[in-house]
Amino acid sequence: MTDRPAPAAPRAYRAVCFDLDGTLLPMDIDEFMGAYFAAIARFVAERGLDAERFMAGLKAGTRAMAVHEDDRTNAEAYWDEFYRHVDAGAADWDVLLAEFYDVDFARIGEGFAPDPAAARVLASLRAKGYPLALTTMPMFPLRAVEHRLAWAGADPADFARITSYENSKAVKPKQTYYAENLAALGVAGADVLMVGNNTLEDLAFLDLGADAFLVTDWLLDPVGYDLETVRHGTMADLERWAEALPPCADPARGILRGPVPRDSMEAAFAANAVGDIDRAEAAARAAAVADDVASHDRGATAAAEGAC
Repeated sequence: MTDRPAPAAPRAYRAVCFDLDGTLLPMDIDEFMGAYFAAIARFVAERGLDAERFMAGLKAGTRAMAVHEDDRTNAEAYWDEFYRHVDAGAADWDVLLAEFYDVDFARIGEGFAPDPAAARVLASLRAKGYPLALTTMPMFPLRAVEHRLAWAGADPADFARITSYENSKAVKPKQTYYAENLAALGVAGADVLMVGNNTLEDLAFLDLGADAFLVTDWLLDPVGYDLETVRHGTMADLERWAEALPPCADPARGILRGPVPRDSMEAAFAANAVGDIDRAEAAARAAAVADDVASHDRGATAAAEGAC
């Protein structure tokens, strides 16, 4: 990520992209991930399955989503790696995990309260004709993303595109993830506003020419970013700023909900890259993010098996 000048006047956006966790949904990401790993380990153990082996597969699959550079979706990369560690015949994993995400995962949200300002921001932008995309970290199945949107008081129907592990082939902070979304939206980077809370994961979109609003209520700044070079403020500040935006004169159309062909992603990357982007460095950062995510499982397996 290169240094940036101070933010200029708002652009005439054709679409607005939102991060979810810590942005639309107020949450401590460490608290959430710890609760998630504990819940899924307990769920597996309660069904008489090897929770330790399952968690090893989950962690390995999570890293595979971050590091693969081929045309597989993240879901395909996840399951290919998962089955290197877990017996595919031990359970009907698709059915079992669908049950987990429908029931146990949903209960995690009981500890989170929505910020009404976030719903008002979405409503204001939609009223002005801005197409919305949810560019959340695509390591979860869509059902888990929909639950988290519900916790945030948002409707999945508000978004023309929602990234999940089923329709994405890269993860944050890879710029290729954002190139996928530019291709899906059918717009240039300069046409997009990215709203997020993480200076590493969300501001990587600036490397493809996007504008940004960094929400600071649950700010994550792992890179020591100079906040004076990016528009930033609380969700309440974003609400006031969004209200002042003009109507969307030329909204993105024909937005793709599903996976983006690799050649379309590469074309969007080449057309929008700001300067030289080190894709190997981005991949290393993505791997580090995945390792950090996996670190939240500490003690989850032992606690789950001890409860059974």
